[in-house]
Amino acid sequence: MAKRTKFQAVVADLELKVGPVVTGPASHTGPVFVAVFGKREGSTRVEVLGTGNLVKDTVVLGGPDTVTALKAGATPTQVGFAWVRLGTGHTDVRTVRGFATAEINDQPNPDMWAMELTTPTKAPLPVTMPPGSSPASGWCFLFPWLSMCHAN
Repeated sequence: MAKRTKFQAVVADLELKVGPVVTGPASHTGPVFVAVFGKREGSTRVEVLGTGNLVKDTVVLGGPDTVTALKAGATPTQVGFAWVRLGTGHTDVRTVRGFATAEINDQPNPDMWAMELTTPTKAPLPVTMPPGSSPASGWCFLFPWLSMCHAN
């Protein structure tokens, strides 16, 4: 039997708490490209820290290059989005409200960072939620510090 990776174990634990991970139907929108901008530690210049993945209209997970920069002390300031819908290019930029590592079983995970945006992006979400599901539940399990987890 193949050994499960740490990420597979995290997903399995998440599915036990919030239900199965479901992918949405195909859409007329291509992939959303995400760039994270910020300041590296000790620098006053804003630059591209790396990539990310849009998981909710107000939450971006950092890609490997962004995680490396954040581990080294960088501070994200903005997130830029670009996508094509029905042959037309679109862009959007949002300011970062806060950022932190995921907490799994009350332990910080330094390899998984999320950035919360001050306002929702207009970029299309890559996955649609099934009817009756709560979009915050799984992310609140991983990132309990997000303000959306304390709205109720």
